[in-house]
Amino acid sequence: MESFIPLIIISMLVFVQIKKFKDMCKYLSSAYPEEWEKLSHNSMGGSKRSVTNANLTESLKTGFFSTLADEKITKFEKFRSFNIYLMGAVVLLQLVLAFFK
Repeated sequence: MESFIPLIIISMLVFVQIKKFKDMCKYLSSAYPEEWEKLSHNSMGGSKRSVTNANLTESLKTGFFSTLADEKITKFEKFRSFNIYLMGAVVLLQLVLAFFK
C-alpha cells in the first residue's frame, strides 16, 4: 500500500495543475479576448482545445503573454514550476526508497 502513496500524490498534483491551467485559460480568455482568439485559431480545422493548449504554453514562454506584467500569470508560472519540481522530487524519493529496499 505504501508504494501507491507517491502515485496518489503525483496524480493529485497533476489534477491540481490541470485545474489551475483551465482557470488560467478562462481568465486569459476574458481578460485578453483578442489575443485569446489568435491562440485558439486552428487553420487545420481540428479541435480548438488541442491547439489552444500548445499555443498558450508557447505564448507563456516566449509570446504575448510572456511580455505581460499580470500578477495572475506570474503566480501561475511560479505554481507550475513549483508543481513540476515537487512531482520530480516525489519520483526521485520513490526511486531512492526503491533502491535501498
